[in-house]
Amino acid sequence: MHIFNHEINSPTTTSSSSFTQDDASNEPWLPTLANGHLGFTVFGDAVYVNGLYNGQLGLSHRARITNVANLRIDAGGNPRPPTLVGQSRMDFARGTFFVDYRGPNNSYRVTQAIYPHQLYNRAIVNQFRIERLRAEGDIHLSITQASTSPTSEDIVFNSTAESVIFISRGAERPSSSGVVVVAATKDEYSTAAEEAFQVHQACGSTREPEDPSSRSQPRQVCVLWNHVPERLTLKRSEHTVSYKFIMTADESASRARRDLEQALRITDDDELLRRHTDIWASFWNRFDIQLEGDPDLEQTVRASLFYLISNFPLGTNGTDDEPFQFGGLSPTGLGRGGSDLDDYEGHSFWDTEIWMFPVVNLVEARFAEMAIDYRFRRMDAAREYARTGGYHGVRYPWESASTGIEVTQPDYMDSVAAFQQHITGDISFALRQHLATTQNLDWLRTRGCPLAQEIAQFWASRLSLDPVTGLYDIKAVMGPDEDHKNVTNNAYTNVIAGYALYFGDLTKCLVSSCDQDRDKAAPPTEVGNWSDLASRIKLLYDAENDYHPQFEGYRRDTVIKQADTVLLGYPLQYPGLTTTARSNDLRFYEAVTRSSGPAMTWAIHAVNHLDLGEEREAARRFEQSYHDYVRGPYRVWSEVGPGQSGARNFITGAGGFLQAVINGYGGVRVFLDHLEIRNSRLPPGSATSLKIKGLQYLGARLTLTVTTSSTKLSVEQICQNMTIQIGNGLPTLIVEREVYDITGVLAIIKANESIFEKCLVQDETLTTVNVNV
Repeated sequence: MHIFNHEINSPTTTSSSSFTQDDASNEPWLPTLANGHLGFTVFGDAVYVNGLYNGQLGLSHRARITNVANLRIDAGGNPRPPTLVGQSRMDFARGTFFVDYRGPNNSYRVTQAIYPHQLYNRAIVNQFRIERLRAEGDIHLSITQASTSPTSEDIVFNSTAESVIFISRGAERPSSSGVVVVAATKDEYSTAAEEAFQVHQACGSTREPEDPSSRSQPRQVCVLWNHVPERLTLKRSEHTVSYKFIMTADESASRARRDLEQALRITDDDELLRRHTDIWASFWNRFDIQLEGDPDLEQTVRASLFYLISNFPLGTNGTDDEPFQFGGLSPTGLGRGGSDLDDYEGHSFWDTEIWMFPVVNLVEARFAEMAIDYRFRRMDAAREYARTGGYHGVRYPWESASTGIEVTQPDYMDSVAAFQQHITGDISFALRQHLATTQNLDWLRTRGCPLAQEIAQFWASRLSLDPVTGLYDIKAVMGPDEDHKNVTNNAYTNVIAGYALYFGDLTKCLVSSCDQDRDKAAPPTEVGNWSDLASRIKLLYDAENDYHPQFEGYRRDTVIKQADTVLLGYPLQYPGLTTTARSNDLRFYEAVTRSSGPAMTWAIHAVNHLDLGEEREAARRFEQSYHDYVRGPYRVWSEVGPGQSGARNFITGAGGFLQAVINGYGGVRVFLDHLEIRNSRLPPGSATSLKIKGLQYLGARLTLTVTTSSTKLSVEQICQNMTIQIGNGLPTLIVEREVYDITGVLAIIKANESIFEKCLVQDETLTTVNVNV
């Protein structure tokens, strides 16, 4: 059986759409595909490369490369071509978009496969297979290449450097014209081409560096692609014929060329695709979420995982000669960007650490470390940002791109970037989440500790002492609710800052010294220890109404944009939150949250309702978190509801939704020194079982299976001794592959020899201040 034409029967692995002629390219919600190095939207006009930006300061955006791999076919002929009828499908299991065409009267079949290769990850691949069914004679199909040049408003390509060269199967030979051609198959169209592919190469550089004050230069990029003929032919003597067209892009011409050569030299029809799909199969074998009995919800879950995880490199490219540097996780992913504000210009926000990281961290520790490294490698810029504001340590920008400087659009600098400083605390929160799930002291010493301690230094210098109470205020901030700027003592900001200070002290205890550049690091705070400062930060509380005002002077009927104070319950899991205050926070803010707010708000409301045992309201909010935000046959996430303009491929929303599934209905909760699984239950709908396979914790893989009558847990790939305490029972050593019945009880999993044994994990509470007094 040909893998190229292999149909996957499970409805949860594919999303399909029927069409006539070229209608597949007109679907408004086509999938965005990526492989960690590059990304694009199917039939879109642009390709984006990891870490490649153009424009200065607030005009910096992910650089657009015209997509020369945007290929479509028709039946050709004049004056009117015969109609092609077919179906397109997004195969999430194989990370490939397929288009199946049928000729008139079912006379022939054409299958097109489109994918960013996971092994040769500089490559976008189009494969075509034409199969004779009934037709006689030659079959000719016109092929349209939307652009024959990667020209871009962001990149200056050197017109004299565009070339075509000949590369034989075993060696290169330059042509007299200076053009490039790579060894070929029988599918090319001349005697010379019987032995070679014709390959075009264009190199250029971005127009403007991001930081005009530095010595950074514009970034180079090279694009290569093999020649696309005007038509594809199945000769009368042939039953099937295959074609492949590959585009590669990289800042290194040699790496882009190497991937192109290796991919083109694979002569087997299926092998090139198989090397890609095997990597996706390996991922799904390690991690998956299955919902038996509810294929519609399962498909949405799988699509959400796919669109999120595909921004990371699943495979290891054997041709790489230097370590991969992750270029950030933007709200619409690697495959979107440019100067379109709806796509957030490819910038990284707090979305990474609060909405996407908690999922990524439980799925694959390697990817979580890549996301943290993105911040770590931009510490110099963050130090300078803090220094220019008069603070110590590191202050991260609201929007970050290539260099780590603030790249918020000029129109939003004073209203948003100046005040949304909670992002620096959000990054520390991601650090603690990763340490909690790995207990990796080597990582902590080299990455986590330097970053955590300089973030703590920032917050220590950011506090304002109230001389009357001896407590600390945090002034001139904006919480996640972007409707209110320049406020004092935003509840979310104060708690996330307090956590950062507590965590800074914990890292000092866990490792005697960080691997830190002492010449660049800010001096430590002179006022007590960080935990003492954290404990004296104010958390506003209205005792009369038993809830937490969002900020100083907040009125309870004031409309807000999105979840803010309710985040104290989850994901922050603030230990000083009483059940009644949490319930009131949720009830009060739910009543004043804009219905047009982002999907994540409703996902987090669902989790909080579940914690309070309010299953009916949780179900309502869970449904609200995705039903109106997941669009089209390919389950593409939108930032906004129907009829509104906003971001597409909004993986921030996917991250919030997946947290509702894993941490809400799955009941999986990460704490610094242990993992809890509690109150697991089935999500609303028709599912008869929920299986979360491959959760990573302390190097092991956990599988949680929830049915209508039971909850079971098994653990594989144990790297160190771990204990499990089920309900009121005593902790016992976990036995690999043993199935534990945790139905209706709390299960606590810990390392048998925890790194926290000699370091006190504190309650991490602030000082509650009654606003009624």
